[in-house]
Amino acid sequence: MATAETLYKETLRLLNESLDSSLGELGDGSGLIDIDTDVTINDYLNEAIAETCRTCIYVPAKGAITQTNPIINLHSLTINSTYVETPLAPNESNDATSLWFPLTVVAGTTSLVHCSEPTLRAYSPSFEADATGTPKYWYRNGQNSIRVYPAPSASTAFTVYGCGIIADLIVNNASINVTIIPDDLQIKMWSAYAAYKIALKNTDDPSVAQRALWGNWYNEARMRLWAGLDHFLKTPGSPYAIPPVTGGQ
Repeated sequence: MATAETLYKETLRLLNESLDSSLGELGDGSGLIDIDTDVTINDYLNEAIAETCRTCIYVPAKGAITQTNPIINLHSLTINSTYVETPLAPNESNDATSLWFPLTVVAGTTSLVHCSEPTLRAYSPSFEADATGTPKYWYRNGQNSIRVYPAPSASTAFTVYGCGIIADLIVNNASINVTIIPDDLQIKMWSAYAAYKIALKNTDDPSVAQRALWGNWYNEARMRLWAGLDHFLKTPGSPYAIPPVTGGQ
């Protein structure tokens, strides 16, 4: 499996740099180093992993919250850390740590019907002011929240199922081993992305700037993963309706 160390070393190997490379360093303006190369590369790797989860791999996520407010903030959900049941060794992670796209909402034990705000508005022009009751419908209320209708008349336990993002590679100084996609793709795409970002950071060095082409490796791998997604997840209005690479990029 690919580890943070494996991906870090592969990134430097692509850049033809030593383990103590200074390519990713960021100064503090006084001649001292504020951010080391290993921190920069780790940030770029986490960036690639999060973008992969949002564009081409489905990570099942389940979150819960109890409230009377009809607006549910996705960032306020308590994410179930054992929702994906796989026989993993210590420090392996396939579970989501956040939920970015809701697919199903349950109030208590009842699944709510998905609708749209315009549909609800056509039914009741001032639905926000309607009497409270037992929630029956839900819709996406912006990028990071959903709204249920009618507003709960009592504190209600909501469960939200949807698409998630896995943990960062390093959490509390412990390396997390990602197994959600094959090792060869992890090493190829995520290290290529980090090397690509390092190259963009050093465009004044021609020998490094040429290596920006590694972004193509990353995008090619994302397109391959997207092609393998279930068709349901790629229909209009679904989380992966738009291919990761569009417009000839």
